[in-house]
Amino acid sequence: MIMQGYDLEAAVPFIAKAMRRAGHKNPQQELEDFVRRAIEADMAYMREIDVIDDEGLMGEGEYDDDDAFEALLDVLGEDVRDEDEMNRLAQMLDSYMAAQQDFMEAAGLME
Repeated sequence: MIMQGYDLEAAVPFIAKAMRRAGHKNPQQELEDFVRRAIEADMAYMREIDVIDDEGLMGEGEYDDDDAFEALLDVLGEDVRDEDEMNRLAQMLDSYMAAQQDFMEAAGLME
């Protein structure tokens, strides 16, 4: 379940463009695939900590950026065995999280 009011089809290009501006030179499709996986993991994390409920409505939980980063890195990097690749993934995730926050603020989804 995705957060109600969250437009996935608007978010993916918005976040991918911001990540490209941040210096990520991945092929466009690879970048968009990463963004989709990150959004999916992010929404699952938000459900897990009750920031959003099963219907995608606001829950009682609080979103902690540091905890979210670690949780998302665990999910997105579960098959990564190379330290350099994990570092690149962490840099991409950092850019994703900044762009995701900008998108959610622009969409009026953050309190």
